[in-house]
Amino acid sequence: MVDSQPNSENNMVNLYNSRLKDSNIDENINNAHQKLDQWREECHKKIEELYQKKLEELNSYINQLKPEYEEKKTRVQRNISQLNDQQNIDLRQTTIHSIEQDLNDIEQTSLQIHIRPLHINDNYIYIEKEFDFRKFSSNFSKFFYVEESSSAIASNEQYLLMHQYPYLCLIDQDSKLIKQNFWPNGWIRDMCWSKTLSCFIIITDNNIYFVGTNLQYSSPLEEDIKQFWFSCTCSDEFLYLSTCEWGSSIYQLSLSSSIDFIHQWKPPLTCENYEGINDIKYNNEKLALMIKDPKENKKRMELKIAKTFLTIWSLELSIGSNIRLFTCCPINFNEWLVIDGTNSRIYQITKDGTFKNNIHYNSVPYRANLFNSNILAISAEYDLSLHQIQN
Repeated sequence: MVDSQPNSENNMVNLYNSRLKDSNIDENINNAHQKLDQWREECHKKIEELYQKKLEELNSYINQLKPEYEEKKTRVQRNISQLNDQQNIDLRQTTIHSIEQDLNDIEQTSLQIHIRPLHINDNYIYIEKEFDFRKFSSNFSKFFYVEESSSAIASNEQYLLMHQYPYLCLIDQDSKLIKQNFWPNGWIRDMCWSKTLSCFIIITDNNIYFVGTNLQYSSPLEEDIKQFWFSCTCSDEFLYLSTCEWGSSIYQLSLSSSIDFIHQWKPPLTCENYEGINDIKYNNEKLALMIKDPKENKKRMELKIAKTFLTIWSLELSIGSNIRLFTCCPINFNEWLVIDGTNSRIYQITKDGTFKNNIHYNSVPYRANLFNSNILAISAEYDLSLHQIQN
C-alpha cells in the first residue's frame, strides 16, 4: 500500500506557499491611498464647480448693475456742470435734488458676498479598523418607535432606511431625518439595499417592493413564487429570500434587467424540517443563517458558501424559549454581530465562527446595521439608536 501522507503534506505546503505569495499588503496600501486621493479630487471638483457657478452668478449681476451705475454717474457729472449756469431757483433745487438722489444711489451700490466657512467633518473619512465595543461613543442619536413600527433597517453609503409608523424614513450620516414618505403596504418583514439596482428592497408577508432614495416605491414585484417571506439580503447578482415556515427555504432571484427565479434551497441544506430561519445576511460570497431549533429551544448561526450552500461553520449561541428576533449583521474584517433579543445581548463573532466579545444592551435589541463603517445602528424594542464608532 502506498502512503499518501507525504503527498497530502506536500499539497498543503504548496497551498500555504501559494496563499502567502498571493497576499500583498503593498497592493492594499496602494489601493487605500488611491481611494483617499480620489476623494480629494472629487471634493476639489465639487468646490471648483460651485465656484464657477457662483462666479457666473456674480458676473451676471455685475453686468446688470454696472450700466445703471455708469448712467447715474454720468448724470451727476452733467448736472453738476449745469448747476452754475442755472439762474432759476426752482430749477437749481430740482437739479440739486437729482444730484443728491443719484449720489445716494451710487454710494449705496455695493457688491456683498456672504461666505460661510467650509467645515469638513473628520468623520467624512473613516479608516476601517477592528470593530471594538469599547469604541462606542457615549453620545448617540435616538429615534423612537410606535407599536406598529417595524424594526427592519437597511443602509447604503449615504442613508439609513427605517420604518417609523406610518412612514418610511431616510436618515443621513449626521443623524438627521431628511425624507419621509407614507407607507400603506402592510407590515414590513425585512429590508436590504441593492447596489446593483441602486434601491432598497422591502418585503412584506407576500410581496416584494423596490424603494428609491427618494422613497418612491414600485408596485409589488410580479413573481410566480407565492410564499410567506421572512427575511431578505442581496449580493451584487442575487436577491435571497427566506420563507416564514418551519423547514424554511431560501429562494435565489437574479438582479439583472428582469427579476427571475434562479434556485430554491431547501432543508436539510438550509435547516432541519422542524427548524426555522430567523434572518439571512450576505457578505463577501458568504451567507449567514440565523436558525432556531424549537425542540431544544436552541439558536445557532451558520455560515455557508453562497454558491453551493456548503456549511463553513456552525455556532450555537443561546438557549431560551422566548420568540424574540434573532438576527445578525456583517461588520469590519468579515466578522459578524449577532443580535439576541431573548437575552438582550449583542455578540461579536470572528470570521472563523468563534466568540470574540459581547455586551448586554440596555433595551431589547432586534437588529443591527453597520452604517458606512463608523455608525452602528441598533433597532431595539422601542427605538432606533445610532452609535458613533470612534477611531
